[in-house]
Amino acid sequence: MENELFEKISRLSIHVQDFRKFGLQVGEMSRVSQYISKLSGAVESMKVVLHYRTPVTLRAYSTVFMYSFPVLYAPYFAYEAQDYYPSLVYMIPIMYSFVLISLDNIQNHLENPFDQIGEDDIKFDVEQFAERMK
Repeated sequence: MENELFEKISRLSIHVQDFRKFGLQVGEMSRVSQYISKLSGAVESMKVVLHYRTPVTLRAYSTVFMYSFPVLYAPYFAYEAQDYYPSLVYMIPIMYSFVLISLDNIQNHLENPFDQIGEDDIKFDVEQFAERMK
Protein backbone atom coordinates (compact mmCIF):
# COMPACT_ATOMS: atom_id res chain seq x y z
CA MET A 1 0.00 0.00 0.00
CA GLU A 2 2.81 2.41 0.88
CA ASN A 3 4.69 1.70 -2.34
CA GLU A 4 1.50 2.24 -4.28
CA LEU A 5 0.96 5.59 -2.59
CA PHE A 6 4.50 6.79 -3.30
CA GLU A 7 4.19 5.57 -6.88
CA LYS A 8 1.04 7.67 -7.31
CA ILE A 9 2.76 10.71 -5.78
CA SER A 10 5.65 10.18 -8.20
CA ARG A 11 3.26 9.96 -11.14
CA LEU A 12 1.54 13.13 -9.94
CA SER A 13 4.89 14.90 -9.92
CA ILE A 14 5.61 13.71 -13.46
CA HIS A 15 2.17 14.86 -14.66
CA VAL A 16 2.76 18.28 -13.13
CA GLN A 17 5.97 18.53 -15.15
CA ASP A 18 3.88 17.85 -18.25
CA PHE A 19 1.88 21.02 -17.53
CA ARG A 20 4.98 23.02 -18.41
CA LYS A 21 4.35 22.03 -22.05
CA PHE A 22 0.93 23.64 -21.82
CA GLY A 23 2.34 26.96 -20.67
CA LEU A 24 1.84 26.84 -16.88
CA GLN A 25 3.62 29.75 -15.21
CA VAL A 26 6.93 29.07 -13.43
CA GLY A 27 5.55 30.43 -10.14
CA GLU A 28 2.56 28.09 -10.32
CA MET A 29 4.83 25.15 -11.11
CA SER A 30 6.92 25.97 -8.08
CA ARG A 31 3.83 26.18 -5.86
CA VAL A 32 2.48 22.84 -7.09
CA SER A 33 5.91 21.23 -6.57
CA GLN A 34 5.95 22.58 -3.01
CA TYR A 35 2.50 21.08 -2.37
CA ILE A 36 3.66 17.71 -3.67
CA SER A 37 6.75 17.93 -1.46
CA LYS A 38 4.61 18.75 1.59
CA LEU A 39 2.28 15.86 0.74
CA SER A 40 5.21 13.47 0.52
CA GLY A 41 6.60 14.73 3.86
CA ALA A 42 3.20 14.35 5.54
CA VAL A 43 2.88 10.79 4.24
CA GLU A 44 6.35 10.00 5.62
CA SER A 45 5.38 11.46 9.00
CA MET A 46 2.22 9.35 9.11
CA LYS A 47 4.27 6.29 8.16
CA VAL A 48 6.65 6.91 11.08
CA VAL A 49 3.71 7.26 13.50
CA LEU A 50 2.14 4.08 12.13
CA HIS A 51 5.28 1.94 12.42
CA TYR A 52 6.71 3.30 15.68
CA ARG A 53 6.57 0.86 18.57
CA THR A 54 7.97 0.94 22.06
CA PRO A 55 11.32 -0.88 22.18
CA VAL A 56 11.06 -4.44 23.48
CA THR A 57 13.63 -3.85 26.23
CA LEU A 58 11.72 -0.85 27.57
CA ARG A 59 8.47 -2.82 27.49
CA ALA A 60 10.12 -5.74 29.35
CA TYR A 61 11.66 -3.39 31.93
CA SER A 62 8.34 -1.70 32.63
CA THR A 63 6.56 -5.06 32.92
CA VAL A 64 9.12 -6.45 35.38
CA PHE A 65 9.10 -3.23 37.36
CA MET A 66 5.30 -3.08 37.37
CA TYR A 67 4.95 -6.59 38.85
CA SER A 68 7.92 -6.50 41.22
CA PHE A 69 7.46 -3.02 42.69
CA PRO A 70 4.65 -3.86 45.16
CA VAL A 71 6.40 -7.03 46.32
CA LEU A 72 9.81 -5.41 46.79
CA TYR A 73 8.49 -2.40 48.61
CA ALA A 74 5.91 -4.20 50.75
CA PRO A 75 8.29 -4.44 53.77
CA TYR A 76 8.99 -0.71 53.54
CA PHE A 77 5.29 0.09 53.41
CA ALA A 78 4.69 -2.23 56.37
CA TYR A 79 7.43 -0.48 58.33
CA GLU A 80 6.03 2.97 57.54
CA ALA A 81 2.49 1.87 58.34
CA GLN A 82 3.46 1.14 61.97
CA ASP A 83 3.49 4.86 62.64
CA TYR A 84 0.27 5.55 60.72
CA TYR A 85 -2.71 3.33 59.93
CA PRO A 86 -2.51 -0.43 59.33
CA SER A 87 -4.67 -0.10 56.22
CA LEU A 88 -1.80 1.76 54.52
CA VAL A 89 0.10 -1.53 54.36
CA TYR A 90 -2.44 -2.70 51.79
CA MET A 91 -3.58 0.53 50.18
CA ILE A 92 -0.26 2.04 49.10
CA PRO A 93 1.00 -1.01 47.12
CA ILE A 94 -2.45 -1.40 45.57
CA MET A 95 -2.46 2.26 44.59
CA TYR A 96 1.03 2.05 43.07
CA SER A 97 0.06 -1.10 41.16
CA PHE A 98 -3.08 0.58 39.87
CA VAL A 99 -1.14 3.63 38.69
CA LEU A 100 1.60 1.58 36.99
CA ILE A 101 -0.88 -0.71 35.23
CA SER A 102 -2.92 2.32 34.13
CA LEU A 103 0.19 3.93 32.65
CA ASP A 104 1.04 0.69 30.85
CA ASN A 105 -2.49 0.51 29.40
CA ILE A 106 -2.30 4.15 28.29
CA GLN A 107 1.02 3.42 26.58
CA ASN A 108 -0.56 0.48 24.76
CA HIS A 109 -3.47 2.62 23.54
CA LEU A 110 -1.25 5.49 22.42
CA GLU A 111 1.20 3.27 20.59
CA ASN A 112 -0.98 2.78 17.50
CA PRO A 113 -3.20 5.78 16.75
CA PHE A 114 -4.65 4.12 13.63
CA ASP A 115 -6.15 0.99 15.23
CA GLN A 116 -9.59 2.64 15.68
CA ILE A 117 -9.72 1.52 19.33
CA GLY A 118 -10.18 4.38 21.77
CA GLU A 119 -11.41 7.93 21.63
CA ASP A 120 -8.11 9.60 20.76
CA ASP A 121 -7.39 7.59 17.61
CA ILE A 122 -7.01 9.09 14.18
CA LYS A 123 -10.18 8.33 12.26
CA PHE A 124 -8.83 7.13 8.96
CA ASP A 125 -10.58 4.60 6.75
CA VAL A 126 -7.76 2.91 4.85
CA GLU A 127 -10.04 0.99 2.48
CA GLN A 128 -11.97 4.12 1.52
CA PHE A 129 -8.71 6.01 0.97
CA ALA A 130 -7.38 3.20 -1.23
CA GLU A 131 -10.58 3.22 -3.30
CA ARG A 132 -10.27 6.96 -3.87
CA MET A 133 -6.64 6.59 -4.97
CA LYS A 134 -7.60 4.29 -7.86
